[in-house]
Amino acid sequence: MNSRTLPQRDAIRGFKERYKECEGNAAPERERPTYDIVGDVERYDQRDHPTARAYLVPGTTEYEEYYGRHPELKEWDDENRRRRGKDHARAQKEDPIGSQFGPSVFYSRRVLGLPEIVEGTVEARHKVAIDAKVQADPQALAKIIKSYARYLGAASVRITPLNQDWVYTNYARPYTLEPYGKPVDLNYKYIICLAIPQNRAMMACGDGLAEHFEIGWIYTYASLLSVILAQFVRSLGWPAKALTSENSPYQVVPAFVDAGIGEQGRCSFVVNKEFGNNFRPGAVATDLPLAIDKPVDFGLQDFCRKCQICAETCPSKAITTGDTEVIRGVRRWPFDGDKCRRYWDTIGHSCGICQSVCPWNLPNSWPHNTVRELSQKFPLMRKLAIQGHRLFYPFRRGPQPEWIAEARQALSINQNIP
Repeated sequence: MNSRTLPQRDAIRGFKERYKECEGNAAPERERPTYDIVGDVERYDQRDHPTARAYLVPGTTEYEEYYGRHPELKEWDDENRRRRGKDHARAQKEDPIGSQFGPSVFYSRRVLGLPEIVEGTVEARHKVAIDAKVQADPQALAKIIKSYARYLGAASVRITPLNQDWVYTNYARPYTLEPYGKPVDLNYKYIICLAIPQNRAMMACGDGLAEHFEIGWIYTYASLLSVILAQFVRSLGWPAKALTSENSPYQVVPAFVDAGIGEQGRCSFVVNKEFGNNFRPGAVATDLPLAIDKPVDFGLQDFCRKCQICAETCPSKAITTGDTEVIRGVRRWPFDGDKCRRYWDTIGHSCGICQSVCPWNLPNSWPHNTVRELSQKFPLMRKLAIQGHRLFYPFRRGPQPEWIAEARQALSINQNIP
């Protein structure tokens, strides 16, 4: 076995870590989130997302309509499409086995985004026996929902009112199977936010096939949890929609910040105190009366101002080394999605380096938890924690699991068979 191959036992250990109970103290709650509203908030059109633009097909009505409105983006996006097509052709030729691990799980997450799945219109095997809406104490219901979701595999579950400012204006592929450009109607009172951690051993390869597979798998897993939880809420007689990764027409980051899953970091992801930004989101929108949670503040904004590790390590330079900015009416950390998308299209799949290097992503052990607590309470400790992370945890691309790394070898062995 190659010394740069991740043994199966290590990948399994990373899998088990997802379900380890966090031993540190919960992040302190506050009345307001750690972003600032400056003026009127401008809702986001999903059609403007770099990935939505990347999947526009030249010659189609959608392609012509979009670049008729945004001709300044056409040349950049066409070059991204050229790069992605070139790399896909190379991968099919050089590694036709290994290159298909990622697409297999991304296909599954797409199935879980079908409108009839997220809306719950698929005929149930067992008919719902409840004819009227279940009426119960919102605090007790919230506890039940959280316990159920934790059992299913979510590491953190929190609830907040659904702010319509975070709902997209229009749908766009590939993030939905709804008609392209359809206006979004997500008129629910609450959103149940689920955080599902990723396997650190898989994410450690940074921008390799193992990282791409892990992202797709956890997106699929998060989507499945969302579908199950939404169906449970509907069985209580209340409307609910599963917000799966390929049918979630809302801005995840501010909604999760509102719920107290974490704070937005320099990387543009939500950073959780216990497991950093190393997770993928699931959610359910519903009218079921539930007790809501508050935002949290564990000192991340000051920490990120002092720490530029993700910005320095990002190969696309999509993460700012500057301070927060006002974007569509919200002061937050900016992020250049176009640069990030170009790097993805250049390597042919997703990149998770900014998730691999974050100092908050270290295992949930007493030494790391002690640093978390001290960094939360003492601003001076944050500089020391950052310096220590640079010294002891410099970024190195980790190895692929043996079953991915050996895919090319299996092909070459077959070619040598008489």
